[in-house]
Amino acid sequence: MRTPALALLSAALLLLPASTAWACASCACGDPTLTSMGGEQPFEGRLRLSTMLRAWGHTEGRTGVDAQRLRELRMDVAVAYAPRPWLVLAVNLPLQAREVQDVSLGMERGWGLGDLDVSAKAFVWKDKEFSPDQLVSVVGGVKLPTGPRLHARDGTTLGIDAQPGSGSVDPMAGLAWQGFRGKWSFLASALGFLPSRGRDDYRLGASLRTQVAAQYQPSPTWAVRLGVDSRAERAPDTNGTPEEAGGGFIAYASPDVLFSPGMDVVVQAGVRIPFVNQLRRVSSTPIAVLSLAYDL
Repeated sequence: MRTPALALLSAALLLLPASTAWACASCACGDPTLTSMGGEQPFEGRLRLSTMLRAWGHTEGRTGVDAQRLRELRMDVAVAYAPRPWLVLAVNLPLQAREVQDVSLGMERGWGLGDLDVSAKAFVWKDKEFSPDQLVSVVGGVKLPTGPRLHARDGTTLGIDAQPGSGSVDPMAGLAWQGFRGKWSFLASALGFLPSRGRDDYRLGASLRTQVAAQYQPSPTWAVRLGVDSRAERAPDTNGTPEEAGGGFIAYASPDVLFSPGMDVVVQAGVRIPFVNQLRRVSSTPIAVLSLAYDL
């Protein structure tokens, strides 16, 4: 896994800003709140670049019987642009390194570009024009099957869990609310996903993902956030036959620290800790998160 890890970190360094921005994004939107990608206030012409590193894993099945362990290191590179004061368009491309080990200690490794996400967020209501205290938005998007199918050295196709892409077209839609009050800010969202059938007649189950978070910012340069992320999903199926593992509900406690080392730069570090896990025959590890966002 050393080569994929070095590739991910090298690509992340390419997104570091090389020069000072021409304008302050906080001044343009009238709000100094430190925000991660997707939580920013819109203003016409805002362009934000970001990268996020995530390390996570899960185990399906019964230990010593039919268990299969998945570990992934993933880097997402994203661009968001606001062509209008009420509209933000975003594109996200992941680079993934996956390792799958079954109960017989057989192992598969795959790494490469994953499936491209494109989305749009339309702000449909705000309580005032400049520096609003409340925002409501609708979100829509789709994951496209851009990830290549990977093969082992002997030419055989890697299993589905070792592939960075699913080969499916997965639309999503939802609602989000943001609130700002002095040193505090709040976020709540609900997104529904409806995956289509992908490679080998495999289809992930439809899911509803929610997020609620509160952030306290005592200084212009740093803030702390605590949230709860959850996912309720149907079991995946192959050619209409439900899989034995998967489907159910899981919730994560999500503490984060945000830091701004310079104008228009936000670094975020955190962890997603599963505290409720009602997924069927699936146990999940905590998710380590490190991200960088930069406004041009």
